[in-house]
Amino acid sequence: MEAIINAMLKKPKTESQIQTEIIKYLKGKGYFCFRVNNGAIHDANMNQGYGGYRAHVGMKGVPDIIMIANDGSGKFIGIECKTPTGKLSADQILFERRCKRKGAIYIVATSVDDLITKKL
Repeated sequence: MEAIINAMLKKPKTESQIQTEIIKYLKGKGYFCFRVNNGAIHDANMNQGYGGYRAHVGMKGVPDIIMIANDGSGKFIGIECKTPTGKLSADQILFERRCKRKGAIYIVATSVDDLITKKL
């Protein structure tokens, strides 16, 4: 009973926590991989000094983690990290389709277990 209560009270992991766990796992397996920071830049001077966000940095829809296959092929692998309830944005769906059309691998992962299932 105590285990059930503890599981119910446990906070779900954030996307950032999932990304960190996945990067640690991949690097531990010897993969060349890195986190992609993508988003808008905050500018305190915008909106007459009230602050705001300006230009988007990077390409929209790029996955959270980029890696290269370990098999010598140099194949691109994109990993988008989501919470179990997270959904891909329209830009992320478009990027996924572009990757797959070109023969790259694109994975939506909610945990390290998803990578183990994909044999990474």
